[in-house]
Amino acid sequence: MEAFLNLIQRITQYGTQTVADPNKRKALKKSLTDLYALYVNLEPTFDERLYEEIERLDYGLVYAHVKVNFPEFHDYQHLEQFLNPDQQPKILLGDAIDDLSDLIIDLSEVVWRLENTSLDDALWYFNTLMHMHSEAHLLNLLVYLKALESDKN
Repeated sequence: MEAFLNLIQRITQYGTQTVADPNKRKALKKSLTDLYALYVNLEPTFDERLYEEIERLDYGLVYAHVKVNFPEFHDYQHLEQFLNPDQQPKILLGDAIDDLSDLIIDLSEVVWRLENTSLDDALWYFNTLMHMHSEAHLLNLLVYLKALESDKN
């Protein structure tokens, strides 16, 4: 559990404070990759107990911190879907700051559950959030970070 908390903290720090690490993009990429590996290998157990709901972090404050930590992040284009080769995919606009902000808010809820409910509840909640919401943000952000690397070379 401690390793999971540390991994989450390495990501959520960018939405709660100014981080002075000159290699923070690489550190973020590694942490996101580690988080995704954990998710795809997770087999959570549902905790049937009822727990109180928590208040989410303020999106505006998280977004502002991410913007300060990653001033090079901006909007990007991505495809809506590309599974059907007979259909022309739509080009959508994404926001790297929003992607990371949403991940940070979701992960902070997982931390609260780890600290205030049960490990099973936190892992089930993490798995559900990833499946329904965060996975797309994480994958879009990894592709965006790769594009930034390619653009630099």
